[in-house]
Amino acid sequence: MAWNETKLTLTGRICTDVRVWNANDEERMVAAFTVVTNERKFDRETNSWVRGRELFMRVKCFRRLAAAVAGTFVKGDPVVATGKLYTNKWEKEGQPRSDLEMEATSMGPDLTFCKIVLLRDERSGMPIEPVAA
Repeated sequence: MAWNETKLTLTGRICTDVRVWNANDEERMVAAFTVVTNERKFDRETNSWVRGRELFMRVKCFRRLAAAVAGTFVKGDPVVATGKLYTNKWEKEGQPRSDLEMEATSMGPDLTFCKIVLLRDERSGMPIEPVAA
């Protein structure tokens, strides 16, 4: 583990298509997408839930995780992603620019908003077969 990493767990919905490159080589595969998370607040005056602030986070994942994400998730899916947070810096027309990006190290569905059918991985010692949700 590197010192001074900024770790983050993000819950939200995938709000873009999952883009993949180097798809023919799992060792170099990259998947990228954006997750949006919305605050919800209870408004006592209207006695209802209202939307609050939003966060749009660009997420990238690599290798085996990228392959799994590309084969599992689509735009609109509720997810939980954990990983490292980075600032990307560049110049455009002589002006410094920056944005935040997450490098996901693990990812899964947010079971608060969906049900899944789980397929066991060979590494778990269990056969790969559907398990009822």
